[in-house]
Amino acid sequence: MKRLADMTVKTSWLLVLVAFTLLVLGVAGLAAYAVNSDVSPGLINAGITVAVVATLALVAIVLWGVTVNVIRPLERLVEHCEKLATGDLSVPVERRGNNEIGRLFAAMAQTQSHLSHTVGNVRDACGNVLDGASGIAQGNTDLSSRTEQQAASLEETAASMEQLTSTVRQNADNAVQASQLASEATDVANRGGEVVGGVVSTMHAISENSRQAVTLLDAIDSVAFQTNILALNASVEAARAGEQGRGFAVVANEVQTLAKRSADAAKAIRDLIQRSAERVESGAALADKAGTTMQDIVNSITRVSEIMHEIAAASEEQNHGITQVNQAVTQMDQVTQQNAALVQQAANAARALEEEANELQSVVAVFRLDASAAVSSRRPHAAPLPAASAKPADAQPARRREAETAEWEAF
Repeated sequence: MKRLADMTVKTSWLLVLVAFTLLVLGVAGLAAYAVNSDVSPGLINAGITVAVVATLALVAIVLWGVTVNVIRPLERLVEHCEKLATGDLSVPVERRGNNEIGRLFAAMAQTQSHLSHTVGNVRDACGNVLDGASGIAQGNTDLSSRTEQQAASLEETAASMEQLTSTVRQNADNAVQASQLASEATDVANRGGEVVGGVVSTMHAISENSRQAVTLLDAIDSVAFQTNILALNASVEAARAGEQGRGFAVVANEVQTLAKRSADAAKAIRDLIQRSAERVESGAALADKAGTTMQDIVNSITRVSEIMHEIAAASEEQNHGITQVNQAVTQMDQVTQQNAALVQQAANAARALEEEANELQSVVAVFRLDASAAVSSRRPHAAPLPAASAKPADAQPARRREAETAEWEAF
């Protein structure tokens, strides 16, 4: 039976030809023997019958072997091909002998194994692509949301920077105006200092004039005193003269009265000049203090003017810097909006890839694999790799495809 199972088609047909040849040769030999000898016809017929029966038995055995080893295996092979056509790869191909049909079954089993392996790898690749596309789509969605939030924040920052620029520009203008006002105040303070200096000089001149007036009053007092003495002497002389000197005595009395009035007036004037001199000296001291204070005010205003000038220069530089920052923020806003558009495009592409992966997975799902292939196809999908390891992940399917190509070429 083992030899019959391993019998090739060529061998079967050779056996059939040999059987017919033996039948023909046997019949021909019996006929020749019958002609040349006196054998009874019944014996010849019996020999021919035995030869025909033996040949028919051999032909039946050969036809049974062909049916068992060729026709039925071909029918089972047709069933396998029909199942393969429907995508059913779960039924294993049986192993047969080493004849043509056995090699055909072995080739069919190897084809089914490679196809199952390829379908399993395609399923794994579909799962990985689906997971990766889902992760990319989710990441792009999150990135798009964060990019939109960043764009909104940058817009708010740009608006705040514009307001800050306007405020700083206004502060710079105010600082320039304050610097100008400080310069004008410095000029006014300088003029006020000059006026106070003039007042101090005038007060000193008045004080000097008061001292000179006191000196003149001293001279007037001396003249009035001497006039009074002369009037007294004239009165004495008029008294000595008697009636002749009476008129002269009256004149002397009048002169004495005038001298006394002059002395009283000079004393009153001295008192007034003394009080005026004291007030003038007090005013001169106050004027000196006012001059010193005005000089301090001038120095302070000058320092304030310098500080305001520095503030104006710093505000101008700050305004220039904030303007540049505002331009940079505006450019960042534009770039962020462009990035948001690119991320949205990437998200759309990832969703399209996810849809393609789902469609490919649904197409591959038509195939039914055996237990081992199903287990290998259900192994955990690889997690989405970060951007830095994207190239090695892309190289792995390429190596898998190269290995499968080599296997098919070997097959």
